Amino acid sequence: MPDPIVDELRRLAGPELYRRNVFMISGLAADADGRTTRQVSQRLRAALEMGADVDLGTATSNDPHEIQAACDLILGDPRRRLVHEVFAPWGTDVSGCGCPVDLHKNHDLAVKAHSTAIARELSGAAAAPDSDWTRARQNWGKVVPGLARHLESRVRDLDDRQLDHSAVEEIRRELPRALTQPAVDLAVSGPLRRAARLVSHAQRFPKADALHRRLLMSAATPLYEELEDRRTQIAQRIGDGPVDPLVGEIEDDLLPRLERLDALLPPGKNPRTSALHDQLAILLNNCAVELMNRGELNDGRAQRYLERAATLAIEQHEQSLVRENRQMLDENRRAMEEFRSQVDLLYRVQGKYAAQRLLRQVRRETQSPALRSEIDQMLAGLSAGRSPASQYRPPTKQRPPNQRLSSQRPTRQRPSRQRRVPTRPVRVGRRRRGPVVARLLVLVLIGLAVWHWWPREVNVYHDKIADNPPVGTCLGKQADDWLSEPTKLRGGDCDKPHWGEVLAYVQITKAPAPYPGAAQTTALANFFCGEALVQQGFNETEYVANAITAPAEFWNTGKNSSKYENYAACVMHRHDSDIPAIEAPRPDKQTGAKPVSMSLFTTSVAQNAPVGTCVRDAIGDRLTDTVKIVRCSEWHWAQIVGYPTIYTPGQRWPGDNAVIDAAQKACARQIPSLAGFSSWAGSPDSSWWKDPKQTKYAYCLVHRADDKPFKGALK
Repeated sequence: MPDPIVDELRRLAGPELYRRNVFMISGLAADADGRTTRQVSQRLRAALEMGADVDLGTATSNDPHEIQAACDLILGDPRRRLVHEVFAPWGTDVSGCGCPVDLHKNHDLAVKAHSTAIARELSGAAAAPDSDWTRARQNWGKVVPGLARHLESRVRDLDDRQLDHSAVEEIRRELPRALTQPAVDLAVSGPLRRAARLVSHAQRFPKADALHRRLLMSAATPLYEELEDRRTQIAQRIGDGPVDPLVGEIEDDLLPRLERLDALLPPGKNPRTSALHDQLAILLNNCAVELMNRGELNDGRAQRYLERAATLAIEQHEQSLVRENRQMLDENRRAMEEFRSQVDLLYRVQGKYAAQRLLRQVRRETQSPALRSEIDQMLAGLSAGRSPASQYRPPTKQRPPNQRLSSQRPTRQRPSRQRRVPTRPVRVGRRRRGPVVARLLVLVLIGLAVWHWWPREVNVYHDKIADNPPVGTCLGKQADDWLSEPTKLRGGDCDKPHWGEVLAYVQITKAPAPYPGAAQTTALANFFCGEALVQQGFNETEYVANAITAPAEFWNTGKNSSKYENYAACVMHRHDSDIPAIEAPRPDKQTGAKPVSMSLFTTSVAQNAPVGTCVRDAIGDRLTDTVKIVRCSEWHWAQIVGYPTIYTPGQRWPGDNAVIDAAQKACARQIPSLAGFSSWAGSPDSSWWKDPKQTKYAYCLVHRADDKPFKGALK
């Protein structure tokens, strides 16, 4: 048989705790005797029978029927009445119970603060101030230790055989639940932004440290079950129609519910919340996979879904799955970007019909829906007169294309996918298919000679690097004056031995920026192109890297209309033979700074190492033809500070001492005085005077006085 005290306490427990209190409804004092209660009841009954207005006094209800029911409860079962007395004001008259006055004051303060906090939360307006909840908790904490004394007194005063000491003990045991339940229920059903704060208050009520979690688990069970059911329904629909509506349901319906569970029962301490995190992460992962399998890679949706999934996943298994698919998405997108760039190159050098023929042939050979979707988009754009490059707007920053045109195809990888995740966190096998089909298709296309073409003319001199042919483009034998016609280089076939290749595009200065001067621009271009050659693993004695730069009138200074990106195009070829078909630049192989073999003293300053770079090793007594030049951020022996002219053409040979003295004075004017550093002035010998048109200059270096290496450029 249900216990009336426990039953009544649990019936009241919740946001209506004080709203349902019969003493507050009726306006009667908590210690009102039977005579007073019957008088109120009789007056209400008579008024109701006659239809007359009635003075409700301090009652919180304006419904006479509700007040009548409250009076009936007070006059009825004393056990239920005693429960209601706990949550009604007691007043400061302690003559009947003998309690300390402070106990009554603290009790009434607790009732007022608690009821006010709940009422404000229920009002739908601003949340109750934390101070209300704090006062309620603190004052109830002061009341609970002395509550039994007051209740024992009330049991004696009510003098009913249904009441004894056991009633007091039952109220004491059940009271923490009744006090905590309102905040728990409000956290579950109220505005999401208030949930975590209410949970924090709930766990601080007297004796509620462990209790509040049990109450939260019980109150959140319907939310768990509904979320798990909805998740299962959506998982079963993936692959049956458009993906966007499913993601809309996840984001608009499921994730807000999960956010509430996070506030109520955080995933770190609650396995069921953690499981839902992983299950919703897999839902979003599978939606992204569906887009990837359909070829919808480049509009940013799959990337966004995977990024959101990554923030949800908790278990390492799910984190690894999402991370793997994000990597595959990036790889597939880069592969398709490269494929587009090469089709675009074919479009620009051989025309629309050549590009269309290639795309249609590829589409016939591939079984990949994703690749077919991309090809269909390019074909539609070509039919509308748009180049493949103009059709594509990547959602993220692109890497420049870096492989050869002859056999490059997008290597599309199948992402990992979990089809359906059960309600509980059970491991589910993943399906995965590798890039075998695309690779086999490349061999088929080569066998069909679909890809055996090469551009008749190659232009490496556009304003923008992105408009140039990609790094790795192969070149045929060039005319002797090819450096003067960089817009009309002869294309070559990468599948056969060829004269040269586009090695790199290197930035000389920022754009816009002042023109460094013809000699310095050429020297910088030679250095950066030489560094690219070494970075990609080519031997400087076997290969030559030629640099092509714009003259001063085309330089983007910010004060002219030029859009030039202030770069140099690097073209690589061998000294005495063609490059074999198997060799090509490898831009990703090495990217760090590398030493470059350059001279300090050719007859033209432009062919020397540029000012501002550094000499790696000490020169010693005699300057060799070439030295190793490095960026000054690397360890080095000396920095190059200038090449000042010391004699103009036509001046006679003045003798060794005069030349050395002139060189030292010229370098002294360019080199600032630096503590701990010395200058080095190199000067020409008499052979430079054999050509009367030759300008004579010195080369100026700065090094440590102790000749030890150092890092960093000198100002």
